[in-house]
Amino acid sequence: MTTLTYAKPRTSWPILLLRAASTGVAVLVLLQAALAGSFLSGEFAALAAHARNARIMAAFLLIQLIAAIVCKRAGLATKQPVLASVAQCVVTAALIPLGEQRILAVHLPLAVLLVVGVLHLTYTAWRRIPEGPQ
Repeated sequence: MTTLTYAKPRTSWPILLLRAASTGVAVLVLLQAALAGSFLSGEFAALAAHARNARIMAAFLLIQLIAAIVCKRAGLATKQPVLASVAQCVVTAALIPLGEQRILAVHLPLAVLLVVGVLHLTYTAWRRIPEGPQ
């Protein structure tokens, strides 16, 4: 009896870059929530850290967007990660001035939506890639 075996495909660098960037963004967005909570608990220094972290997160979001575009152009992903990355960049660009102006009635709901979107994209980036014919 002959047994067929299939080689497990190696994950390409664009997928690895997208996974790394989206994971970094996910960690940073969760840190944002923790810093906001610390500020609301009376740790006033957390507000400055929250602002710094927002700018770092914006840089990671640009890397994520570039990785998503490379994955799409290489045929490794659909357009969904690109659209999600663009939306996250736009929302983050809106959140920064809204937070600086203390317009929290808009800042907080948008931030919650951003967290949900970031975690969903991170899940999507880490989903199992098919290993070949079944």
